[in-house]
Order: sequence, then structure tokens, then C-alpha cells
Amino acid sequence: MLQIGSIILRERQRLSITQETLAIHCQVSKASVSKWEKRQSYPDITLLPKLAAYFDITIDELLSFEHQLSKQTVQELYNDFSQRFGKEPFPQVFQEVENQVKTYYQDPSFILQMSVLMLNHYHLAEDQKSVLSKITQWTERIRQLSNDVWILRQVNTLQANVALMQANPQKTLELLDGVIQPSIGDEVLLATAHEQVGNAEEAMRAIQVMIYQSLLQIVGGSPIYLRLTSSESPLFDETIRRIEGVIELYDLKKLHPNMCIQFYISVAQSAAIEHNRELLYNYLTKYVDVCIRHLWPIELRGDDYFDLLDEWLEQLDLGKTALRNDELIKQSILDFMNAPFFEPYQQDEEMHDLKEKLRWGLEDK
Repeated sequence: MLQIGSIILRERQRLSITQETLAIHCQVSKASVSKWEKRQSYPDITLLPKLAAYFDITIDELLSFEHQLSKQTVQELYNDFSQRFGKEPFPQVFQEVENQVKTYYQDPSFILQMSVLMLNHYHLAEDQKSVLSKITQWTERIRQLSNDVWILRQVNTLQANVALMQANPQKTLELLDGVIQPSIGDEVLLATAHEQVGNAEEAMRAIQVMIYQSLLQIVGGSPIYLRLTSSESPLFDETIRRIEGVIELYDLKKLHPNMCIQFYISVAQSAAIEHNRELLYNYLTKYVDVCIRHLWPIELRGDDYFDLLDEWLEQLDLGKTALRNDELIKQSILDFMNAPFFEPYQQDEEMHDLKEKLRWGLEDK
């Protein structure tokens, strides 16, 4: 981001000269100098040597191009693009995302979040393969720029996701080789250290974060386990019973409704394939209920038990807000009810009633 306006203001004040004095030197109007300093316009390129010489700085120092964006700016750009993907043609918004990445091609954190943005919206593209390839190109660029362990872990996960989307599971296995290792319990060590120095609140926060993330891993991994055990009824049924217990115990419908939705979707899909109507409509009803009653406003949040989470959630790269536009989320919720595995049930009265309840319920959100 060009900071020339701020540099001009800073240097003018350092020299204790007025806008009019600088305007006379540059042979422009006082209003022009004012606009430069307010970032409403930039000086003509032919004036850069004159300004640099006047302030006794280099042209590079005068331009002071900012190669890295603040965390807040990245969040604002992500949210703006996310909203626009729900309202404007995909190619138009994608082109602007590409242009921004080109502008900040030295900023690994920004490129990382734009990669996340595109992975969450690539399904809107006609040419999905090219978008996935672009994400791979960007993540490889991040590997060149950064040695930050946390950033590189996220890059690895992104590339593993892209490989799956490209029907290349072998690449995913290569990228995640060795990921499953015994945990060294850093959160426990951190909490213990905070406790020993007398900072009980930070110790509690570390444990809350650990429990919260563990819950999301348990419930978030359950859909895959349900698919793997769908032909083994006792294990399949026991998995449902245990995950339901976790959801109820930690009130996850309110704490993290999206995680519950993914679980309900998985059970409903398995029930549909196995022609288990009772289980199917039981979990479609749960799905509709959470979508209508608990999903909005869509943001990460704590509750009365996890009362120290909010500060940690605010520190996440994209903050607590949703990763996709509300209208796109609503459409995907409705589309699920028309998934191919529900085709044999589309004429059922129960299916019709649930779809109507969902449609009307989402209109108020």
C-alpha cells in the first residue's frame, strides 16, 4: 500500500512548513497538497524527485510501499470479497482478488488468507480446476516467502485440501505424512506455567482453548467415522450415541452449530443410503432446527462455560466472522435437501414439510 501521503505529511511537519509553502515549491495548489496528505490523490510522477530532494530523502523512502497488510485490513478485505462473491459474477471478483495478491505478493499472511477465501468459494467458478491450480501457485509462493511454522502448517493443510479437491488423494497422503503423532501437550504446559507465575485467568484460558479445540476435532471427525462404519451397525449406532452425548453435554448446538450440522448431515446421508426412514427424518429434523434456531448470527463464540474464549477467537487470522457470504450459506443449506441421495424421498410428505419449514425459517435470517 502506498504511504506517500503519510510520508509527505510527516516530512512537512518535520520541517515545520505549511501546505501552501510546499505547494509553491511543487507549483501546485494548496488543495492538491491537502489531497495528497489525505490519500485522496497522489502527486504526479514527475514531482517525485522534487519532493524527495526537498525533504532530503530517497524516492523509495518517499513512496514507502508497504509490502505487508495489517491483520485488520486482511480481515476487512476477506469479508468484503466474501460478501461480493454472493452478489457479483465470480470472474469479476476473482480477478480483483488476483490483482490484490499480485500487489501484495511479498505478504505471506495475506496470500494465505486469499487462498483460504478461494478454497471456500472455488465451487462458484465454471473452471474450478484453474482456481484450484491458482491456490496451489499461491501456497507455493508462501513457502518461498515464509519460515513461520504456523503459516507453513496452514499452507500444508490447504495444499492437502486442494489435492483432495483435485482427486489426488496420494498427494494429500504425502503432504500429511507423519501428522498423526503423540501429542506433547503444549496447552497443558502453558497453563501450568501461567498457574505457577500466578496468572490463573490465562491458565484457565489455555485449558478452555484446548478443550474447545478437542471437542471440535471429536465432532468434526465423526462424519468420516460414520461413513467408515456404516456397514457395521453396532459401531455406527454407538458412534451416533457418543457424539450426541458430547453435543448435549457441551451444548454444542449453541456453541458451534455448524459442527453439529455437519454431523447431522452425515447421519442423514447414511440413513438415506441404508433406507432407514426413521433415522433419516430424525436427523433432517435436527438439521433444520439448528439451521433455523442456532446458526445465526454466523460467528465463532464462547458461552457461559467457555467464558474466556472470545479474546482468543478475536486473535484468529480472520477473527470470529463467517468465511462465506450469508446468502451463499443459505443456498448451500437449502441445496443439501435436494442432494442426490435424497432423491427417493423427495415425494415424501415429511421431506416436503421440512423443506418448507427450512425455506421459511431462513427467510427471516
